[in-house]
This record gives sequence, structure tokens and C-alpha cells, in this order.
Amino acid sequence: MRTFSRVLVAMLTAVVVVLTGLSSTANAKTTTVVHDRSATVLKQAAKLKGKPYRWGGAGPTSFDCSGYVQYVYKKAGKTIGRTSGAQLAGQRISKGKKKPGDILVFLKGGSAYHSAIYAGGGTMWEAQRTGVPVGKHKIWSQGYVVVRPSGGRTVTTTTTVKAVKTDVPSGSRG
Repeated sequence: MRTFSRVLVAMLTAVVVVLTGLSSTANAKTTTVVHDRSATVLKQAAKLKGKPYRWGGAGPTSFDCSGYVQYVYKKAGKTIGRTSGAQLAGQRISKGKKKPGDILVFLKGGSAYHSAIYAGGGTMWEAQRTGVPVGKHKIWSQGYVVVRPSGGRTVTTTTTVKAVKTDVPSGSRG
């Protein structure tokens, strides 16, 4: 009896779907939205230009390299790790495909020792070292990897199905 009930419910559901036009792919609309945080990251990075470097500084008055990157990303709405090593988490991107807003993590002997934010055109926003304020500088070494933090760019796809009114003559039993 349970099997009969399940089959009956499935058949009735199929009839409703067909009569309302919900099964028609012609009436379906798919929308893809890309939320790109990179412009916000770059805007936040530029706001801190001129702030002094201080080892262990995590803002807002002074920064070390990873503290600066973490602070900028937090202001842009994304939480990332505090150290350069922790900032390796995320999607690795080839150097040729890096985009402004991506994180550059510099490595020596396989260990992370510096991080910055790619600004485009061979430059990066960074808190470099004592005596050099936060600023946009040329990339000074090729010993880095490019990381795009998970959630840096979010793609959302939604499908909306428009119900179609089907005119069924009154008194008709199909």
C-alpha cells in the first residue's frame, strides 16, 4: 500500500509540474553573480598609505607585513590568517594569472617570510620594513606565490523558473 501511495504522489506531482509549465526549460532563467572583493581590498590598502612599519604591528596605527594584509582584508570583509605562513591558505594562482587584490606570499627555503597585496602593473601594497612606511612598491623578488583567499571572489548561480499559466477550459477533464 505504501508503494502505491508513493507512486500516486509522484504521478500527481508530475501532472502538476507539466500543467503549470514548471518543467519547461524555456521558462528557466539562470543568473550568475560574481562578488569580487578586490576593489574593496585595494581601496582599503591605499587608505593606510604612510602608516609606519612596526614588527608585530596589526593596526590601525602601525603594521608589520602580515598584520597589514590581515587588517586590509578584514576591513574588506574577509577574515584571513595573521602570519605570512597562515596567509598561504587559499587557492594558489599562477603568477601569470594573478589579479589585483591577490596576496603575494614570499618564500625562502619553503618558509613564508613576507606577505603583500598585489596592486597590478608589477606593484604591491606592503608594510615592508622598519623605516619604510606602508606604500605601493615594485615587486622586488620573484620568490613568491600568489594566493587568492577562499571567498575572495564568490560565484553564486541561481536558477529561477517562471510559472506559466495554462488555460484549461472549464469543465474539461483532460
